[in-house]
Amino acid sequence: MKKHTEMQEYDGFLFLPSDDEEDDEDTLEFRFIKYKQDFGPAVEGNDIGEKYHVAFFKRDEEGKFHFDEEFEAIFSDPMTYAKGLIGHNLFGTIVKKKENTRPWFDEYLTDIKASVTMSDVKS
Repeated sequence: MKKHTEMQEYDGFLFLPSDDEEDDEDTLEFRFIKYKQDFGPAVEGNDIGEKYHVAFFKRDEEGKFHFDEEFEAIFSDPMTYAKGLIGHNLFGTIVKKKENTRPWFDEYLTDIKASVTMSDVKS
């Protein structure tokens, strides 16, 4: 299976519902992430692929996002995996797991959960 060329230059991505009103509601928008520091080598991968941190969010009936779950998984092609979630009301982040990314990912989750909560308060 050929990996998406976009992922070769980046460490991960956000996958979100498209903001384009003309798009079908089951269209995802990808925003790529590049780590700003060296977190060391990739860890826990295998012949299939690299290991990734994953965070999922769901949108409720009112259109607000809520944290769903986080986990780690090995993917041969994480973009294909994310595209397979179209229609399941799941959105989130998938980033490569490296030797020292756990603290970064934990802080990211704290920040994004707070951001989602604040958007609920502002509504």
